[in-house]
Amino acid sequence: MITITLFGPTAVTIDVGTTLTAADLGGIKPRQILEILAVSAGTPVAKERLADLLWEGEPPKTYLATLESYVCVLRRALGLVQGRRSVLATTSGGYVLDTAQVRVDLVELRRALAGAAGASAPANAVDMAEAALCMATAPLLASEPYAAWAIRERDLVEQELVAARCRAAQRALEAQAWDRAVTLAAGAVERDPLAEVPVRHLMEGLWRSGQRVEALRAYGRLRSAMVEELGSEPGPPTRGLYLEILRDEAAGQSPGEQRSELRLILGLLRQTLESIPGIELPGSDSALAALAVRVLDVA
Repeated sequence: MITITLFGPTAVTIDVGTTLTAADLGGIKPRQILEILAVSAGTPVAKERLADLLWEGEPPKTYLATLESYVCVLRRALGLVQGRRSVLATTSGGYVLDTAQVRVDLVELRRALAGAAGASAPANAVDMAEAALCMATAPLLASEPYAAWAIRERDLVEQELVAARCRAAQRALEAQAWDRAVTLAAGAVERDPLAEVPVRHLMEGLWRSGQRVEALRAYGRLRSAMVEELGSEPGPPTRGLYLEILRDEAAGQSPGEQRSELRLILGLLRQTLESIPGIELPGSDSALAALAVRVLDVA
């Protein structure tokens, strides 16, 4: 069995005894061929497609012979035979890795995330998602920081990871595992600060766990980022959750915590009212709160 690691520097483990680093794979182009085939494990990659990726749309006129020589170098580095029976096989559709003999961490991650998404019990889904996400703690294709195809793949996988964290945070909320929901949602928000769904999960997790001020701050950060970068306000579901949190009683807080929260709430109210056409903001905080009650129905 050959195991290919794509998260972090590229590495190959053959059986259980030999580990090859990125420098042991015969050069930059043979290494990149292995990486491209590993990303597409089980699906043949045409020679023309490989050449297009390797030379970023400008392959040399003799690219077929050059490509075949790189594949030979790579097979030799891995100790593989040539032809259709090879672990790195030549087919009518191009080159392909035999998934019966090759394990790729990216493929395993996607399989594990799919299993988590399909789990029926919320707690089980969260357990499975958290275990899967631990497989992606290092940057994908770290050995290829500048290759255009690697950058695209990193962006795609990053989107998949944000979506997986968001799904898992939702399941954690269903299981009333507030702290786990916060951690998962915060991870998604860190990677995509403008994504409203994970921000709502973060807000709800913080609120339900007794961190009402932090929940309101999460909304404030989202709103500021959206206004600055997109020129728009959070959507109705996010604003609705924000208003629901505002209506909640702040029980058990110290006077200092209450004052801190009041300042935050008044600042957020002022921001919200500023976005409503035709509203003239008063100067005093008491008049601002009274206006908010009338306009936003937060009483």
